[in-house]
Amino acid sequence: MAPGRGPTTSTCPRTGSSIAAVTRLEVIRPFVEQTVKEFLGVDELKVMEDGTIPIRAGSSAVNVRLLEGPAGGHPLLRVASPLLHGVSSSPELLAKLNEMNAAFSFARAFVLDDTVFIAMELFAEELTAAQISYACGLITFAADRWDDELKQSFGGETFFEGNVLASSLDPPPADEGPSSADVESGGDGGSASGYL
Repeated sequence: MAPGRGPTTSTCPRTGSSIAAVTRLEVIRPFVEQTVKEFLGVDELKVMEDGTIPIRAGSSAVNVRLLEGPAGGHPLLRVASPLLHGVSSSPELLAKLNEMNAAFSFARAFVLDDTVFIAMELFAEELTAAQISYACGLITFAADRWDDELKQSFGGETFFEGNVLASSLDPPPADEGPSSADVESGGDGGSASGYL
């Protein structure tokens, strides 16, 4: 092996199969894209430069995105929505998010900086079409259901108000803080025009 180069394959202890590490997400991506296309009932799917699939759910934006996961970990599928931006954290807001979390299966609502998110992650390597559809359905339904109610109670703006992007499209991965890449608009000129 050349100096400074790590292994290019990983072996699954359960099955003993080897997959080129650099292609894990690229192998999974077409399946995820086809399943989201079928979930939405569209012929064409908008995919941003970073691989994020933007979905409009009423007044909410939902982002479907494959992630490498933590170092040495498994790739993840994240389905997330910035429900509100420009909202201040308060004990009342945190109590409401906790109440929502108690009712969700596999998803969580939280506030990060001035943005309220709802998100869920699934291991990407063994995804089924039913799991992807469930995740998209749950987050799109919950985002559109809760954004207006939370806005009424706690202020802030829903994603599409004023047709501007929220301060953060997607929560950062668990092992890192917010980065400038998470704040970028995905190349659509700062508008929310990429959402189906």
